Amino acid sequence: MKWSDALLSIVVLFGIIFIVVLCAEAAAESPSLTVEGIGTVTVPADTASISISVTSSNDNMTTAQAEASRKMSNVIDALKAIGVKDDEIMSGQSTGVTSYQSTSKVCKVVNNTTVCENSTFEASSLERSAVVRLRTVDQSRINEVVEAAKSAGAKAYLAGYGLGDASKAVADARQKAVANAKENAQQMASAAGVRLGKVLEISAYGLPDINMAGSYSSGQTGMVDVTSYVIVTYEIVT
Repeated sequence: MKWSDALLSIVVLFGIIFIVVLCAEAAAESPSLTVEGIGTVTVPADTASISISVTSSNDNMTTAQAEASRKMSNVIDALKAIGVKDDEIMSGQSTGVTSYQSTSKVCKVVNNTTVCENSTFEASSLERSAVVRLRTVDQSRINEVVEAAKSAGAKAYLAGYGLGDASKAVADARQKAVANAKENAQQMASAAGVRLGKVLEISAYGLPDINMAGSYSSGQTGMVDVTSYVIVTYEIVT
């Protein structure tokens, strides 16, 4: 046998051994089932967010910006005067420009002839907004802040409720999500005539949702819905 033939035989032999090992490992792997779990808890809020905004309709953009800044400064001064703290006023005030246009048609008779003219009106306004995050959900305090902002020339309304520290609520929601994933997996396994084995992998995905509970969910005011999402992979026992 030539050396090249012997070398070829060795390569083929090792190739066969490698394939057999891979097949054995694949056969040894247990089938698995991956499911999603969702868990939500509703807890009392401890913060309230109030949206405030001021506008300027000056045609000169530089002047409009200065006017809006002055109005917002007056509003913030009014809020501080009733005890709103600096750290309750969210930094990073936003500014936006709104433009609108209207067209009207005016017709008149001149020398027995109807003459129509189109008249177009254009205007724009600059809006500056900010958020006040109160560390309370007391309705009288919320009303006081909203009315103070309105009296200072701003539009103001309660934008929603929140949590200063959501860690415990998130942990409780995640625990519910894991239980929900197990329930879903058991139902699917039962329908397939198999049993669940151990958990092979578990992970949270996405950020927890923290939203004001409204009439569409819990129907309670001053409450917050915290939702967690998990993905769990179970071993399948046949």
